[in-house]
Amino acid sequence: TWTKYAVISIVGSMVAWYIFLPVVSYIGPAISSGVFPEYKGIVPMLWGNANFWLFIILVPFICNLRDFLWKYIKRMYRPLPYHFVQEIQKYNLPDYRPRMDRFRQAVNKVRRIQRLKRNRGYAFSQNDSDQNKIIRAYDTTMEKPRG
Repeated sequence: TWTKYAVISIVGSMVAWYIFLPVVSYIGPAISSGVFPEYKGIVPMLWGNANFWLFIILVPFICNLRDFLWKYIKRMYRPLPYHFVQEIQKYNLPDYRPRMDRFRQAVNKVRRIQRLKRNRGYAFSQNDSDQNKIIRAYDTTMEKPRG
């Protein structure tokens, strides 16, 4: 995945190497103890060689070519569903399917209406039913039986 951190680390490591090599090859042998004597004079020989620059450009290209070709063939000739989604997001194509939030609102509205239409009875309704007769038959003035 090419994120900004991956690009910074790859390019940064290459830049660091191009800075590190001249520092080590010129300053290292010049120090009195001769820290890196084997690096003396390597920069003019290395950077003046056409093979070095050819390999710096050609080897990474060849190594990545297989991966790029594989991804190209896979996306162009055998795309997976998430490839389509990525292209829709990349090109900001309009989506003509109903939005999920509108769908949820419609479903909730239908459910509310269905709840309102249900017949709801009350445990103690105002008509003269059997429950009302039982309640009126209980005398509240009498003392509760003990035991």
